[in-house]
Amino acid sequence: MEQRQLQFFVAVAEELSFTRAARRTHAVQSTVSASIRALERDLGAPLFERTTTQVSLTDAGSALLPEARRALDSLDQARSAVDGVRKGLTGSLRIGTLSGLTVVDLPGLVSDFRERHPLVQLSLGVSAAGTEGLLADLRSHALDVAFVGVQSITIPGLWVDPIATFRPRLLVPAGHPLAAEECVHPSAVADEPFIDLPAGFCNRVRTDNDFRLAGIIRRIAIETGDLSTIPGYVESGIGVALVPPLVAEAGARVVAVELDPAPATWTLAVARSTTTAPTRAAQAFLDLVDAHVVRRDRY
Repeated sequence: MEQRQLQFFVAVAEELSFTRAARRTHAVQSTVSASIRALERDLGAPLFERTTTQVSLTDAGSALLPEARRALDSLDQARSAVDGVRKGLTGSLRIGTLSGLTVVDLPGLVSDFRERHPLVQLSLGVSAAGTEGLLADLRSHALDVAFVGVQSITIPGLWVDPIATFRPRLLVPAGHPLAAEECVHPSAVADEPFIDLPAGFCNRVRTDNDFRLAGIIRRIAIETGDLSTIPGYVESGIGVALVPPLVAEAGARVVAVELDPAPATWTLAVARSTTTAPTRAAQAFLDLVDAHVVRRDRY
């Protein structure tokens, strides 16, 4: 089993296309196809289901994918260890983040890292599945580091370092009947339309759990992938929201109302997998995070 074979396999598995995988790896398609066939013969099992219209992983391919990523990461780490002695950190670093992140000065953090380690190739992305997607990508080694929102920092297979903890409260339009209240029971908003993040995002998971425990079924009027846009939707009168204190509330005609009983807190944290040691680039990035945390009580 050769490194190039694993690189081709991971590319096809992630792109689900031999054509795109060839383009991504700067190889001709016939070379990629031949390499995958040789790998399948070596392993004694098909790795992909191929039709004229699509490519999909077999069970064997799905089992190989995280191991192939780990093997390639280990090779990168070995090279980086030698190159780091010779000419500074090299390799790649894949970072996952949450949309609308304000507690960490991410542009400043990335700029600082790039200035210190210009030879490391950085990729930065947001998961459409929110924190659950980011955690899954950490477990499968598709990401090296991720900023996540969690209810507990004890997660099997992951190292989770808390940055800030928030207790959400109810956000209503300034003219809403509840705007004059200091504290309300969750049942008071049982019939209200809600604005929230999609399923899988920490704020949505936590709020769904809180209302489920209270025996209340919420009606979601709007789902948005960016927490910072929620005050604007609330101000427009579309619905209410249960969110942490947000920087985006400034200037919006909204009122925060406490709930009784108080909702569960959630924690913004930075995480990585513990099934393998962090690469030198990942550890160098983690070492810089604390210096770029914006010390404030709003998300």
